[in-house]
Amino acid sequence: MMKTGEALPSEILSQLGRIGYGIKTARMRRRMTQEALAERVGTSWHTIRKIEKGSPVTGIGYYLKALWVLGLFDDVRLLADPERDREGIILESAARGTRARPRRTLDRDF
Repeated sequence: MMKTGEALPSEILSQLGRIGYGIKTARMRRRMTQEALAERVGTSWHTIRKIEKGSPVTGIGYYLKALWVLGLFDDVRLLADPERDREGIILESAARGTRARPRRTLDRDF
């Protein structure tokens, strides 16, 4: 049986580790224990420990709440921002003028 972490590309696991390290560093700079952060996030210290290790099976909501509690949430707003989706914008522009279905003409003969 394959573990969840094994199914993820190494780039994703690397970024999870980086985020976890950033959360741990921010917590320690604030002289906050894992228990204190867990209480503010609304979870257990076990979950905070997993976040700090970059666990891919920990819910994204807990990562986001930890960032919010630590005052590091502003950059999250850039994730999946439609205005930063260059490829999607190009594809959308290229598709303008084409229709998925032909336009129906109305029969005006009553």
